[in-house]
Amino acid sequence: MYTKPDEDTIVKSYETARGRFGAFGVDTEKAMEQFKTIPISLHNWQGDDVRGFEGMEGVASQNLVTGNYPGAARNGDEMRMDIDKAFSLSPCKHRVNLHSMYAEPARPTPRNELTADDFSAWIRWAKERGYGLDFNASFFTHPMMIDGFSLASRRKDVRDYWIKAGKGAREISKVMGETLGTACINNIWVPDGLKDLPANRMLYREYLKDSLDQIFEKTFDHRVTYDVLEGKLFGIGTECFTVGSHEFYLAYAAKNGKGVCMDTGHYHPTETVVDKISSVALLVDDILLHVSRGIRWDSDHVLIQGDDLTGLMQELKRAGLFGKIAIGLDYFDASINRVAAWVIGLRAAGKAMLTALLEPSDLLEKAEAEGDFTSRLALLEEFKNLPVNAVWDYLCLVNGVPVGAAWLDVLKEYENTIQAARR
Repeated sequence: MYTKPDEDTIVKSYETARGRFGAFGVDTEKAMEQFKTIPISLHNWQGDDVRGFEGMEGVASQNLVTGNYPGAARNGDEMRMDIDKAFSLSPCKHRVNLHSMYAEPARPTPRNELTADDFSAWIRWAKERGYGLDFNASFFTHPMMIDGFSLASRRKDVRDYWIKAGKGAREISKVMGETLGTACINNIWVPDGLKDLPANRMLYREYLKDSLDQIFEKTFDHRVTYDVLEGKLFGIGTECFTVGSHEFYLAYAAKNGKGVCMDTGHYHPTETVVDKISSVALLVDDILLHVSRGIRWDSDHVLIQGDDLTGLMQELKRAGLFGKIAIGLDYFDASINRVAAWVIGLRAAGKAMLTALLEPSDLLEKAEAEGDFTSRLALLEEFKNLPVNAVWDYLCLVNGVPVGAAWLDVLKEYENTIQAARR
């Protein structure tokens, strides 16, 4: 359906692009080598609309996923197969971000009693393929989410349940990091909050602080696992009050030596993470980015190319933060093929990253240092038209990944032969 680009044309276009970038002092080969060292952590929950493998039918979900496209993964084997397919269509360096609701225990096990053994299939699969794993305790879609609260609940029995789950998640992360030889990031996000005005905001935040203090009582080797806290402005059903706000987690992290997760869809529409990264990175050692596309609110649309995504990657490059800040994806869309959603986001993030790596940033810094703001702005505009696509196509070619829209043919075949059987 989609014509495969001629390899000779791809190579010739790359050689021309290499010369264009070289004129600005950019080594495209060096940029591509650096590209291979920067992992992107893929969120497994796109593969089944954040349902998990626990069979929690009839339990309220704190994540709004729309659409009913056929072919969702129904178990771990299908989901791992889908992720493998997505990775085969992306030239990026890959990791997998896993939620605890995707455990595969030998017998039904409460979420707060899960151990690393219940994720052995995931760990074994990741080790065989050289993927790193990141982890999250799933503080949602569960009967113990009483009135929409977990770690900040007024009820001690509810808090205790989730504190135990949080402690267990850290132990699981430790085993994942030790086994795979790459630090497993343990992320904490809770949806706790209220639809209308609270009588006492401090009360809930005191509960959340105490719960976190208990979860973090034990210290782990940072080279094996480390913790980040993910804040949010608001959510559906928590429009007036979110306990785990950005300010709360940022202050907690700075005081207690923890990290933060900055989700690009969790801020006010007029805010941008690009403006915030350099401030936080100066004072907080560990930062994880959850890259999403919010439409008017945290709608978790599939990531696509755009100035906001490119600007985010350019900020990391200019600040020297590539390799210091972890990058992950976080969105879910059930209105399109779920594997395609992963591929579109991975390729968009990868191309934005490559664009940033190819930017002659030193020329912008030089112009600014000399007070030549005219040249700085003019160069910013000129750099937008450098032939990044030619380098991207060549990168895909040499890594055995379909070039251009050719990946859609592969995906359609997979949908018709593998996913169709799940209907």
